Amino acid sequence: MSFLDKEEKAGEYTSVISEQCQFHGTLDLQGSIRIDGTLEGNIDNAKLVTISKTGIMKGDIAAKGAVIIGKIEGDICVEELEILADANIKGNIRTKTILIEKGAKVNATVTVVTGEEEEPEGEDILEAKTEKQK
Repeated sequence: MSFLDKEEKAGEYTSVISEQCQFHGTLDLQGSIRIDGTLEGNIDNAKLVTISKTGIMKGDIAAKGAVIIGKIEGDICVEELEILADANIKGNIRTKTILIEKGAKVNATVTVVTGEEEEPEGEDILEAKTEKQK
């Protein structure tokens, strides 16, 4: 059972990268996105990011929530995260709540933030990662 908003899962996405589409670059969204194709770049400020079974992403996610069914290589910083059975994740995860289904492949450092800790914004984490790479 999902803990993310039912409305978001009902297909109310602002943006879609279709299965035949490949996108390179950073997406700064105020809404939600579903990735069925390939994205090489980062997603910032999104409401909900869904990487479908056919979706592949190489980059970082900073969003309110994410549902991962496909493949991602990068860091994920969200409040709520669902990793479903077909997912394949490599990177770092920072979240308040997480659900991992049996069968998911997760090769990541996972940090679950409690209410007592001060949680940095997703952009702060991405900026810190960029500074380390320099």
